[in-house]
Amino acid sequence: MSKAYPSNLTHTQYEFLRDLIPEAKLGGREREVHMWEVIQYFSVKN
Repeated sequence: MSKAYPSNLTHTQYEFLRDLIPEAKLGGREREVHMWEVIQYFSVKN
């Protein structure tokens, strides 16, 4: 589990953004990282 930061998205905010994230491509490997973690990384990084 990642560390909690004040800039973390709420689950409600993620639900809104989730529709904007493209699905993984067919025929490739399954994603190993949940997209919520990726968004969290960039929101803390910036």
